[in-house]
Amino acid sequence: MVQPASLVTVHNKPAPPITGVIFKPRIPEVVIKDKSTHSEHGVIHYPFWFGGAASAVSTLFTAPLGITTVRPRNLLSYRIVLFMLHSFVYKRNLTSVHVLTASMTRIATYSTIRFGAYEKTKELCTTPSHAPSPVTLAAIAAMSGFSGSVVGNFADVVCARMQNDLSHPPEERYAYKNIADGLNKMIRSEGWSSIWRGVWINAGRCGLSTVTMLAGYDVFKGSLLAHTSMTDTPPLHITASLGSGFLTTLICNPIDVIKARVITAKADNVGVVDAFKRARVNEGHLFMFKGLTPAMISRAPSTVIIFVALEQLRVMYRHANDLEEYDG
Repeated sequence: MVQPASLVTVHNKPAPPITGVIFKPRIPEVVIKDKSTHSEHGVIHYPFWFGGAASAVSTLFTAPLGITTVRPRNLLSYRIVLFMLHSFVYKRNLTSVHVLTASMTRIATYSTIRFGAYEKTKELCTTPSHAPSPVTLAAIAAMSGFSGSVVGNFADVVCARMQNDLSHPPEERYAYKNIADGLNKMIRSEGWSSIWRGVWINAGRCGLSTVTMLAGYDVFKGSLLAHTSMTDTPPLHITASLGSGFLTTLICNPIDVIKARVITAKADNVGVVDAFKRARVNEGHLFMFKGLTPAMISRAPSTVIIFVALEQLRVMYRHANDLEEYDG
């Protein structure tokens, strides 16, 4: 049966221009080297919690570095990173265990949600022939990071205060024993609104950092697979994660400085604008890059461990489910 001319015209219409912005064709050579797609089963769907587990592994290794990045952002005098690490290892090891409870709670909420939501949405948008474009990956990452941050904001506030306590004299410290004690004291003395302190700047920052970190990693990884002889192995993961970590630190450090001052402030009426104006008047415009060097030192190993651990979890999943095809 011959179809009407109008129907044939509709069927032959080119794809809308927006399609080229949202999706991009996958390079066959990259599909072969990238182990995220199986020749028979298609795109592999990994467990939701893999990202949170990888973040937990990273935190266990880099917790001392995480504390040193908070202190230069809040102190007017810059302290040498090695001195702070020495102090942490030899004098603060008990406190570090207490801080770790807040860090792990933050990971269980924020990190798990942002990684899980990002990866699951990306998998649903990927086929053996097409994948989300960098613009689409950035949008997915922004929404995932924003959502995860809102859910985990209470843990972020407690964690930042416990880390910042080490830079204050004993009489000015919050002295939280762990995440549960911190939440209890914070709500009793400041009300329920205290768990939402800095929530919007924190959510905006986490949305931006998720774009530069997760989407950035995928873009770096895809570019390296397409333009070099590297395959989906640890050297590729380390290289892509270093690029992602550098980009994240450089872009997010100014926001981190403001965020840390807002959520650790003793007064209830300290907002983003007030904190920015006060710091600019007292310290000049360069205050936004305070702590950049220790942040770089902390971010590099943290990001590498996260993505290497994540990729190893994927390898184990593929082996366990007989989905491993290429050992290049």
